[in-house]
Amino acid sequence: MEQSIPRRSRRLVIGGLAHETNTFSPVATTLAAFRQRSYLTGEAIVRQSRSGRSVFGGIVDAAEAAGATLLPTLFASAPPAGLVTRDAAASLIGALLERLRAYQSAPWPIDGVVLALHGAMVSDGIADVDGALLTEICALIGPDLPVVVVLDSHANVTRMMVSAVDLLLCYDTYPHLDPYERGQEAVHRCLDQIDGRIQPTSAFRRLPLLIPLVAQRTDSETPMAEVIRLVHALEADPDVIAIAVAGGFPYADIAASGVTVTVTVDNDANRARDLTNQIAAFLWERRDRFVPTCLAPDAALDLALAQLSGRPVILADVADNPGAGAPGDGTWILSRLLDRGVRQTVIGALPDPTVVTTAIAAGVDATIRVALGGKSDARGGPPLDVTARVLAVSDGVFANLGPMGHGGTTRLGRTATLAIDGVTVIVCERSVQTADPGVFAVAGVDLADVRVVVVKSGVHFRAAFAGLAQTMIEVEAGGLSSSDLRSFPYRQLSRPILPLDPGVTTFD
Repeated sequence: MEQSIPRRSRRLVIGGLAHETNTFSPVATTLAAFRQRSYLTGEAIVRQSRSGRSVFGGIVDAAEAAGATLLPTLFASAPPAGLVTRDAAASLIGALLERLRAYQSAPWPIDGVVLALHGAMVSDGIADVDGALLTEICALIGPDLPVVVVLDSHANVTRMMVSAVDLLLCYDTYPHLDPYERGQEAVHRCLDQIDGRIQPTSAFRRLPLLIPLVAQRTDSETPMAEVIRLVHALEADPDVIAIAVAGGFPYADIAASGVTVTVTVDNDANRARDLTNQIAAFLWERRDRFVPTCLAPDAALDLALAQLSGRPVILADVADNPGAGAPGDGTWILSRLLDRGVRQTVIGALPDPTVVTTAIAAGVDATIRVALGGKSDARGGPPLDVTARVLAVSDGVFANLGPMGHGGTTRLGRTATLAIDGVTVIVCERSVQTADPGVFAVAGVDLADVRVVVVKSGVHFRAAFAGLAQTMIEVEAGGLSSSDLRSFPYRQLSRPILPLDPGVTTFD
């Protein structure tokens, strides 16, 4: 009786780079910034990702469940900030390609490549670092091996990226609650292509539309939520492999910034083009609704104080969001809280390493006088001369409590909790978006004792704080992630584009 020959395990190269570059920030992103936040090579990628809720957690779990062999290269991520230096970009690309070459020389062949990128990395000299990396990979491995990439929904997707890969996926949710599922999907689709079950064919379109991040939410009845519902309805067709709608990252002054639609179907270029046009038209019809509803600080405080009842009110300092490349040390809201004598209020977290050092040296219960915040960018407000009592100090390390990256580790750096005239300010060494209640727990603050909570975040805070808050209010106080896009000096952006050029009425 003839015996079947067992199929060789499929060998998948994995890796990626992630940076959301705010080109208006003066803070250059160096290789050291990547090494400080996340720089993993080889098996460390698999070991630290297994069973986690990240993109790589999904990739690793799906690949191992399918019996595939993982060939990890490099994953590096740095906090959002200014341009990635030329040397850093070259080093990162070179390190990933070097490990890919090593796998190419192994006895067993590579079967496919699955990557996790952000899609909004800009370096000094390269406007599309992600596209450049993908192009280099394709030149190295040739046209026959499938390449699948997962991007953040704030990617500024380019034709170079789409042309270099077989399949491009984006997160569907903002706050980002589906990276794990997109990682799984990437592996499944790569294996489908390896085994000849699909033949991906893509179409791509960029709209002349910039959307402020706070208007890209998908967690309620928003225009982007309507778009994603259409996407999911169309993806129910088995011939539609994937649809990626990227709201884009508007704080990147490059030609390709803006909203994009990428549709991939099974071996039907006309269908891919028609669906791309359908979704683009659906988006464009809603262009006037992608408008943020932020309030000025005093108006936000008036509303917050009028709605106090039991649970705290959350004020989101959306214009000083470290998650979008702002420094996070802006002082406009803190200044208004102090001037108006608002008590039982906490701000978390404001990065100021100098103040942290002073507080730790003085010790708990000591009184210190410091110039707090306002040291990074004048748009966020000046330093405040304050007298503060040191309530607590910690290492600033905590496990995420909310649904985004649940169980993962956040590191604020050394952290000091200060009391200033009835306002509690959490001061830390690193610029970190306040997306998780663990920021307050590690600082010794019980949110049940607080009336108003100020977070340095744009949208991601909603995933974890919605159940804790009486209401959530977006505050526009000025900064490098301001929702007023007309306040930024764009020079490289393709024009005309909304909302900068109000006369744009068509995207054809």
